[in-house]
Amino acid sequence: MDAVKDRALQLIRVVGPKRLSEKGGKNYDRWRNISSNKIRIGTEEVGILAEAFPEYALWLVSGRIEPENGHRSPEYDEANSNLTNQNAG
Repeated sequence: MDAVKDRALQLIRVVGPKRLSEKGGKNYDRWRNISSNKIRIGTEEVGILAEAFPEYALWLVSGRIEPENGHRSPEYDEANSNLTNQNAG
């Protein structure tokens, strides 16, 4: 579960506690405390993350991505956006 926890924390830090609390399913303080490792993330929060960000669900629970099927990771999205923002001339 440590790998799942690490990916969940990564996603929480990318998305931010405020946005997660706006999506529902826990308050801001809970997400902030999870993101700063003050409290442990539970399966309920992992489920909320997977539901709120279905494009990251496969990566979240398995570490795998399948971009051709719409299953990505935050790192993949960032790298892909950097490629599309490059100016060739």
